[in-house]
Amino acid sequence: MSKQIDLSIILITFNSLPALEQSLISLTKSKNQNFELIVVDNNSNDDSISTVLSYFSDAQIIKNDFNAGFAKACNMGAKKAQSDILLFYNPDLEVDTGSLDVIIDFMQSTENVGAVSGRMRFPDDTFQATCRKFPDMTNIFLSRGSALSRIIPTEKSYTLPDYDEDREVDAVAGTFMAVRKERFIQVGMFDTRFFMYMEDTDLSYRLKLLGYSNYFLPQAGGVHLWGKGSSGGHLIRSYYHHLSVWKYFLKHFPGGFSILFLPVILLGNFLLSMLMPKR
Repeated sequence: MSKQIDLSIILITFNSLPALEQSLISLTKSKNQNFELIVVDNNSNDDSISTVLSYFSDAQIIKNDFNAGFAKACNMGAKKAQSDILLFYNPDLEVDTGSLDVIIDFMQSTENVGAVSGRMRFPDDTFQATCRKFPDMTNIFLSRGSALSRIIPTEKSYTLPDYDEDREVDAVAGTFMAVRKERFIQVGMFDTRFFMYMEDTDLSYRLKLLGYSNYFLPQAGGVHLWGKGSSGGHLIRSYYHHLSVWKYFLKHFPGGFSILFLPVILLGNFLLSMLMPKR
């Protein structure tokens, strides 16, 4: 008799050690063991795969011979999933014990649910904002990635604050994102034009357009070691983030602003952010 699978965890690796090992250890402590682990490796040259198998010998491994990017790799993993509930899970996340149960219970009991995420924290246990408003032509200039936001603090930023109770939000982060497989496929899965970054916001937006609601669950979460899940440095991550923002606006706000003005503004922000100290 086959084991019931309540959750399919999809984890993307790209030279993800040493953060990956602590992430796997946190998964072994989960109260709910009725999950499968699907790992898509984007051509790592470290011991990421062997480390996964040392903790989860039954993990499904998809080994790419090139770096397919986050969105495409997630889609590959989702196609292999046996459960109707998918959980996209970063290799630099140390999930809190019991969080998987919270996610499963909420997904099974809530009607019309789109994407769901939990409460992320920095290693010092302070809140790490991951949910956000949908970006538009006003709040994007004062977002977390904007150099201007360091000079002019404002309430217009699209990054959302912490909440004590479950709350409907616009967009949730792919760091720790649950979605029903049938709805993930219905909406077209992650858009692979986004190599990394903004694919989660784009998916949240498309789910919203279909009438589904996205949620933040403060009782589920973990410690997220931001940027430690791959060997890519700050420069390459910033490059892809700015490029993905441009692609998002070209997709959802086609026109002169996105084609002519935004790339110049993003280039200026990219160069300025490289000169400023990291947050």
